[in-house]
Amino acid sequence: MAHLEIEHHKGIATVTFDNPPLSVMTARTIQELHELLPELEADAVRAVVLTGSGEEYFVRHFSVEELDESAQGDGPAWEVNMDDVLLRLEHLPKPVIAALNGTALGGGLELALATDTRVAKDGAYRFGLPEISVGILPGGGGTQRLSALLGRHKALQMMWRAQLLTPQQALEHGLIDEMVDADTTERAVDRAQSIAAEIAARPALAVAHIKHLARHAANPVSREMLGEESRRFAELMRTPEAKALLAAVASDHRAERGG
Repeated sequence: MAHLEIEHHKGIATVTFDNPPLSVMTARTIQELHELLPELEADAVRAVVLTGSGEEYFVRHFSVEELDESAQGDGPAWEVNMDDVLLRLEHLPKPVIAALNGTALGGGLELALATDTRVAKDGAYRFGLPEISVGILPGGGGTQRLSALLGRHKALQMMWRAQLLTPQQALEHGLIDEMVDADTTERAVDRAQSIAAEIAARPALAVAHIKHLARHAANPVSREMLGEESRRFAELMRTPEAKALLAAVASDHRAERGG
């Protein structure tokens, strides 16, 4: 049975993780995600949503059994590198949204951290990187992405102390971007697909350029990235889509002035 299933609808690719009964990520999961990436990179896909299959876990965590086998020197062979796969996912030139339908710990949260937007539903779920509890550290980009997202201090506290956040705490920390109320029938994936549809309706090249520039923004601001922004701005100004949209708004403004 495959760990990942993909469904396409109006330019949105929804990838669902399912690995019963424990809902844990394995080396096979990463291999399947790697194999799906060309499909997600296709121009016909305007946005990607990642979610879990049930109502308890997004991805519970990485398989402790596989980690134990690796520590003993007889773990499964990795056909692809997790860092390479998540970097490629992270830099897709389109929105990638995690619908956290349940708990996401360790490798599960690291997968969500490689997305652009995270949506969760309120409930008895937890989010964190508690790897220190078994003497290791987040090895799928967690130390880097969590620090970039929350700031070094908050990230250190979470990882050192194996803190597990409720959905409300995750929202307050900035770990998730939106929280669906527990009393509604709306699921996290419904809200994620709605956001995906909103962004997918925007000009695709502008979406891609904005994502690239935001992902590579420097602090403090660099002359190099300002130049890159100007170059991409000029490129968009030459596209038929931008010309038509600008002309329509300019026409409205001229009409308001009576000109």
